[in-house]
Amino acid sequence: MTLWVKYQNIPDGARKAFWYYLFYCFVFIILQIGLTSTFAFFHFLLEHDMNSIENWLSRNTWEILVCSKVLALITTAKVLKLNAYVEYSFRESFKKLNYLPTKRAVGIVIFLLIFFYALIDQFGGGIQKNQLKEDLVYSSFFGSIVYYLADLVLFICVDKVYPFVKKLYLTVPLLLFLFLLSSKIALPYLDKYYIFLIVHFLSLVYFFYKDKVGDALFYTIFLIAPLSTVYGLDIVWDNLYSVFFYQEELPVVGIIGLWIIALGYYRFSQVD
Repeated sequence: MTLWVKYQNIPDGARKAFWYYLFYCFVFIILQIGLTSTFAFFHFLLEHDMNSIENWLSRNTWEILVCSKVLALITTAKVLKLNAYVEYSFRESFKKLNYLPTKRAVGIVIFLLIFFYALIDQFGGGIQKNQLKEDLVYSSFFGSIVYYLADLVLFICVDKVYPFVKKLYLTVPLLLFLFLLSSKIALPYLDKYYIFLIVHFLSLVYFFYKDKVGDALFYTIFLIAPLSTVYGLDIVWDNLYSVFFYQEELPVVGIIGLWIIALGYYRFSQVD
């Protein structure tokens, strides 16, 4: 009864955001499992051996994830538009957004790239050059961008229909839980990358809360993607195909500290 009362006290927009994000995560998982099963089925029809099938699915995991995310986003946006009481043009809404990053965003991205490298070099056993496979590097780079930005685009779409951004703090724990759960189901062997899923998701949510879409884009393209393809923090392939790789476990405390400093500067800096 107490939980129901608390639920009723949550503004309608925040509740709608949770339910639409839940639907989005559900569709994403179903599509990811469905596409993987379909591709595996056709490989079986072609009488490929199990190792060949596993290798193909492994090398094309990013493509499957991207397709699943984009299709889930389109499906959820269509349902959102159908359920809206008034007509909305998401295209026009996105045209009005400011896509230029602030100096603060540029500063924290440069800070994180430099000091993360120093942190790994000092406590991660040093960074070593890896065997580069360009096609897989591209998949990792663009896949990392879409994987996070799809969620941000959904939040923007929901906020246009059911404004909830000012009450975002009420649903962030639930949204983060759904993001981590869906990522775990899609990628069972995440292990050490939970910390990056958390810091990246919370960072993008914070930019969304501050109405800084340009900063979110800059952060995703120039930090998340390079961390995946250059530093080997790929949630799919680990550091197998990245430009560099490291030997030891990631210093979690140091990583959290870097992001706290960076976001603290972003929050309190007067630089535009």
